Amino acid sequence: MKHPAFEYGDHTADILVIAYGQSLPEAFKNAALGVLNIMYDTSRVNPIDKVDVEVYGDDLEQLLFNWIDEVIYWFDGRKMAIGNIIISELNEDKPKIKAILMGEHYDVGKHGFKGTIVKAMTYNMMSIERINGEFKVQFVVDI
Repeated sequence: MKHPAFEYGDHTADILVIAYGQSLPEAFKNAALGVLNIMYDTSRVNPIDKVDVEVYGDDLEQLLFNWIDEVIYWFDGRKMAIGNIIISELNEDKPKIKAILMGEHYDVGKHGFKGTIVKAMTYNMMSIERINGEFKVQFVVDI
């Protein structure tokens, strides 16, 4: 039987994340926690460890992309379960975030595993909007 050189199969590989906040920093914080909560229960995390991070971008969209990418790195690469985030600075003119990630070493028994791993941030469907005094950010993550 002859097969084609390649073919495609159905696969659900993306999740649209939509986060809100009364301020842009709150929306960015909620976006990060929304991504993490896809993988584990962020409410079970004891914030005993703190990590200072600084993230930059050429514009707000790149800042959001780099911010979520950084948060994914701390979970996936460093095995830190993040349960809270304090954003001390979000500069829109020279896009930059200074934040403290608070959490502890990831323990599947304590934090759970929801059966999904976020592999990457994407620019797909990304938007950053202010609607009626509230901020809304959305984007797709690859799972």
